[in-house]
Amino acid sequence: MRLLLQPLPIRIFHWMMVACVMVLLFTGLYLSSPFEKLLLPLRTVRTLHSIFGLILIANLAGQIYYYVYTTKWTELIFLPRDLVNLRSFFRYVFFITDGHPNYGRYNPGQKLLFSLWFLTVAIAAITGIVLLLPNHTSAFQRLMGGLSGIRIIHFMGAIFFSMSIPLHFYLVFTEDLAKLQAMFTGYVNVEPSPTYVKSKPAYLPGHPKDERHK
Repeated sequence: MRLLLQPLPIRIFHWMMVACVMVLLFTGLYLSSPFEKLLLPLRTVRTLHSIFGLILIANLAGQIYYYVYTTKWTELIFLPRDLVNLRSFFRYVFFITDGHPNYGRYNPGQKLLFSLWFLTVAIAAITGIVLLLPNHTSAFQRLMGGLSGIRIIHFMGAIFFSMSIPLHFYLVFTEDLAKLQAMFTGYVNVEPSPTYVKSKPAYLPGHPKDERHK
């Protein structure tokens, strides 16, 4: 039996984010320190960085609308009620126990990471727009200590993404691999549960509860 776990909009948002983050990390690193063995036009790299940054912002806005509209945002964002599941989650990912409770679509570690990514993308979007339009954001620049301070914040966001991507892979591969398949196909294969039919008890003829003797 096939169960739809990741609807098409979620898969589109996911892979759009993957593409944008990969391009942004590469172009951002190149702009920060151009590679000696790979000479690329800085203007083209900067344009690509800006375009994919805007696509990432639009993708984030689309995700917010989708999850709020479908009321599925609680499946993605780490909430106080998820704190009680952290103990069982850590015991599982560190191989102390063989199993864990059914957390739903995502486990507490994934939800915490997704929440941090949401904040990081929001901060990177704000600082990126300031760096893209320095002549129109002077008030915000003064608030954040100038363009140098904003660049540091923007760079730290990129560092966080670079460090958290391996963690994301670890959390994915320590979960059910069928859920990884669902990010490509949308579906997971589920073994149907046996159906038990509760029947009335049978009594021997002459038993006081035998309906034929009522």
